Amino acid sequence: MNYVWFFLGALWYTLGAIVICGLAVSLCRSLFIRMMGDGFGRGVVIATSMVGTPIHELGHAIMCVLFGHRITNMSLWQPRAKDGNLGFVTHTYKKKNPYHILGNLFIAVGPIFSGMAVITLALLVGFPAVFADYTATAAGLTASGKGGIALISEGLRMLPRIVGELSSETPAIPLWGQILSLAVVLSVSQHISLSPADIKVGATALPLYGLLILALTVICGLMGQPAMDGVTSALRLFSGYMTALFTVVMVASLLQLILALPVWLIRVLTGRA
Repeated sequence: MNYVWFFLGALWYTLGAIVICGLAVSLCRSLFIRMMGDGFGRGVVIATSMVGTPIHELGHAIMCVLFGHRITNMSLWQPRAKDGNLGFVTHTYKKKNPYHILGNLFIAVGPIFSGMAVITLALLVGFPAVFADYTATAAGLTASGKGGIALISEGLRMLPRIVGELSSETPAIPLWGQILSLAVVLSVSQHISLSPADIKVGATALPLYGLLILALTVICGLMGQPAMDGVTSALRLFSGYMTALFTVVMVASLLQLILALPVWLIRVLTGRA
């Protein structure tokens, strides 16, 4: 039974936070469009795509390069595309090459990594004190083995702190810099989501990824319980840090919904919702 739990735990710790992040952002974006109204909401999404979509597509492209796929065509931003796609990366690979096949999984989730990196940088520049406090607390929670709920709870406290920084009479960063950083965060967070095409590409690598985790399970099992416990602790630590970053993205997504709330209330009161 230990082998089964180790296998399932390894899958969860390596993919859980990443997949949940992509799906949660997709849900938030759909809710944002619904609250703002389909036409206006999609217009906002297209407007934010000027920043968010290139970051999204670069996430795909970087992973293509890292895993040896050949990029055949790429558009970082095409807001007037007839098919509704705001950008794309097409690539080819050797279908019998295990490394190339495994790359499909990382190519699919690449936008999450690129988006998290840009959001982290923007918060670090625009709200250094708030972000430093959060990362220090998140590191302590992760090191102590606290669960994702504690990390998410701490991350949500960033919202009032960011608002407080914006209204501060003596901000560490000029107001225009804070607003620009926040605009980048909101724009990028709109476009981290996993599209159906991304999920389809990533799914092609799941059988091979499962075999790799199974091989890890067998190797650790042969080495004994201490090896299994050590690997589990390392993977749990990785998952904790990914959850911490995921929470930052979710804070940005919640900010969007808060900004959309007045529009939604007006639409409800006027019978347009």
